[in-house]
Amino acid sequence: MTITSSTASAQKALDIFWENKLSSNETITRPPNVLPKHIYERLIGENKPSSVVSGCSVNVSYDVAVKQCEAKVAAIVAECQRNNTKYSDKDFNLDDMEYCLRSLTVTEPDSVSGGEHIRLSSPKKPTTTRAVIRAETFDLTATKGREPACAKRISEIFDVPTFFIGHEAHVQDIRQGSEGDCWFISSLACLTVDEEFPRLIDKLCPKNARNEEVGVYGFVFYRDGEWVSEIVDDKLYLTNPDYDDCNDDRRLVWDRSHGRLDPEASRADYKNTFQTGSDALFFGSCADPNETWVPLIEKAFAKIHGDYDSISGGWPGEGVEDLTGGVSTQFLTADILDKDSFWTEGLLKVGKDFIFNTGTRDYNHPDPYQLGRQGIEDDHAYSVLRAVEYQGNRLCLVKNPWGETEWNGPWSDGSKEWTPEALQALNHKFGNEGIFWMPYEDFLDRYDEIWRTRIFHCDWFNWHVAQHWTTINVPWSGNYNETSFHFTIPVPTTTVIVLSQLDTRYFSGLTGQYTYYVSFHLHKPGQDSHIVRGYSSGDRSATTEIFLEAGTYEVYLQITGYRDDTLSKIEDVVKDNWLARRDKLIQIGLKHDMAYAKGVIQEKIPKKVKRISLATPITLTTPSILTPPPTPLPAPALPIPNDQADMSKDAWNASCVVGLRIYTNETIASIGIGKVADAVNVETSPDLTKKEQGIHQDEKENFSD
Repeated sequence: MTITSSTASAQKALDIFWENKLSSNETITRPPNVLPKHIYERLIGENKPSSVVSGCSVNVSYDVAVKQCEAKVAAIVAECQRNNTKYSDKDFNLDDMEYCLRSLTVTEPDSVSGGEHIRLSSPKKPTTTRAVIRAETFDLTATKGREPACAKRISEIFDVPTFFIGHEAHVQDIRQGSEGDCWFISSLACLTVDEEFPRLIDKLCPKNARNEEVGVYGFVFYRDGEWVSEIVDDKLYLTNPDYDDCNDDRRLVWDRSHGRLDPEASRADYKNTFQTGSDALFFGSCADPNETWVPLIEKAFAKIHGDYDSISGGWPGEGVEDLTGGVSTQFLTADILDKDSFWTEGLLKVGKDFIFNTGTRDYNHPDPYQLGRQGIEDDHAYSVLRAVEYQGNRLCLVKNPWGETEWNGPWSDGSKEWTPEALQALNHKFGNEGIFWMPYEDFLDRYDEIWRTRIFHCDWFNWHVAQHWTTINVPWSGNYNETSFHFTIPVPTTTVIVLSQLDTRYFSGLTGQYTYYVSFHLHKPGQDSHIVRGYSSGDRSATTEIFLEAGTYEVYLQITGYRDDTLSKIEDVVKDNWLARRDKLIQIGLKHDMAYAKGVIQEKIPKKVKRISLATPITLTTPSILTPPPTPLPAPALPIPNDQADMSKDAWNASCVVGLRIYTNETIASIGIGKVADAVNVETSPDLTKKEQGIHQDEKENFSD
């Protein structure tokens, strides 16, 4: 068979193309630093990130973060009292709306749909009772681009502001605002389910880390394997502008409708109507007109991520992880094999061993009451509050974070299934609070995904965690990576395995053109067949929970990379913002560089990992299958074959920081890099050891409540 010159030419062109696009260099490339080295080192001081956390109680990091939070708040209070001023947060001044609302780049699309993966995002609220009241008042809620109109202190908004009314949080308190963070608000609602998890909300808001008189509030959140603290002042965004800032037409309409009042009374009435109480807030709020904990937690969550834009759109399971330090697993309702087992071993344990969220994908239905949806919103997250069996009926109690729009099928408010006995037995009252009961069968039929989060607070001192972070090159082909982890457990135990990449939400705009999806296989050393697989559960992690015998295990990684050349490169974002948004770039750049500093590159990397057979049977009960994202990101177009300069400038260059966390019950695991035979051993982190030694010996009493 003769090979024609045209065929040979095409082959040569392809060979040149692949040679330029795919480097054969095995050296691991470190992701670029955003900030100049001298600025980065000055800003971090002694707070250098650690890539290794040796086995310790899961409460150690939390306790350190709380103590730091309380110390920062105490220092702020002392300074404000000396100066006779309320606290003003210079690092997150709500009057600077560009800084506090917008990320460094235009945000990505709100949702990723197409079947199996839903990133719940922007609220597409129908006209509701609350909206009608405002809309009918001469459209005074219209603001430019649907942004807040102004920011005011809590004392200017609320008549009798109170952080917790009744000294504790309730699920009825929580209402989503104009931010597209239903994933976060639904996660917040889950924390009020406290059968076995008492006062989870209190753990986010340490009692000694706020001073309502001074206007300073401290919170703690979970990020990349450790707890971190954040401080905010008491300014909140309002939907409507001040009376004097209304445009002439709007104020003319208001004055005409209140012509019988003198000007000062008209002005005061305007403030009472549009700028007073929880209904005046632009973002999340409490149902009570004087309660403040929901908007303040949301504000702190936005600040720690850089801005409100960065918390728009997300996975509910990741929200619960951020608020509890738990580990989430994602289930597709269509893939659940044994629905009876999922009920008895899963949902019936809500509030006991696990917390549950659920969500729908976008069906493009304009009205949730049409086309069989029966009040269940599209592309929206919900909280699962309870699951019970009552007189042979399997029932789920669900909350819509909007605080309105409910299921109207069987067991909905006012349906024929309710009797006085049922209302008493289930402790239910009819009302439009967004809380409703629905049958388990309808629950599985109406919702597409369920997130189950293992919470470690219930036996806080029995669980231990070890973790190790590293940087790896991600091959274009999506093969299993040459880098692997191994870990050893000394006794048989329930083990939770989490493989994570960095939470890029913290440095939105500086993520570059690459995105990654993680999964892994768990093996015994020297064995080809795997014990269990861990699948992606959201954007960040792959997880599994399994009972393991004592011994050493190997974790083989599959990190699949995608590049979208329509997204901004990191260097281009820096060039575009270094003058116009200097402070924002420094803030987000520091978060980026500190995160990537966790990924220490190991000196010794195994040359090759034995090929893994994907045909071997699995033992994991997770119903999902290993699949790439439903809509792969576009690859670069094929360049002109003889333009070698063009071909080489955009070669595949993907490096990802990943971390392995091993949670064990009543024992401690140790982690190493590589296969057991040639592994790089994990050293104890000196920084963490000092922190752990600083924990009081009576810590068990401090956290037992």
